[in-house]
Amino acid sequence: MSVSRQVGTISAVDAKHVRARVRLPERDNLRTNWLDVLQHNTQNNKDYWLPDVGEQVVVLLDENGEDGVILGAVYSSVDTPPVDNPDVRGVTYADSAAFYYDRQTHTLTINGGIEHIVITCGAAVTVKTQKATLDAPETEVTGNLLVKGKLTYQGGMSGSGGNGAAAAIQGNVSVQGNINASGSVMDAGGNSNHHSH
Repeated sequence: MSVSRQVGTISAVDAKHVRARVRLPERDNLRTNWLDVLQHNTQNNKDYWLPDVGEQVVVLLDENGEDGVILGAVYSSVDTPPVDNPDVRGVTYADSAAFYYDRQTHTLTINGGIEHIVITCGAAVTVKTQKATLDAPETEVTGNLLVKGKLTYQGGMSGSGGNGAAAAIQGNVSVQGNINASGSVMDAGGNSNHHSH
């Protein structure tokens, strides 16, 4: 049995069964039967991708043009590559979200139209680096926060207590500046901020 290589455009997709139909210009715009879309893995590791309607693809067809497989999409003069760097690998989505890794600069870039990132892990997440910068107007931690190194803040600090004290400190406290308290300040000897000698 002989096979032929054809270039066509997607006319319909079946998301559930990961198949598509292709219109073939070289065969008088013949529309193929439903063809499987080639995936990297389908058993233990499972990949999933589908071409878009109108996307240019390469197919292998049997001699009757009735059965075959969609090998993948190919760029054209209309749909051009988003990058032109052989050291870069990644993907750009229709909403402009992009994931790219540059092996020359050792840089992973995630940007574009991403609005939400959700990471769920059952045990623990460890990030190890020389420096981490979190640039966000608001940052919320819903659980306990343990800082084992020195804590430095520059923009001021405010807080409120839950069931206990708003702040509990074990050790000496050094303050350069005034302390303004709306209530009493008591030490272990019973002296307060209202006590005078």
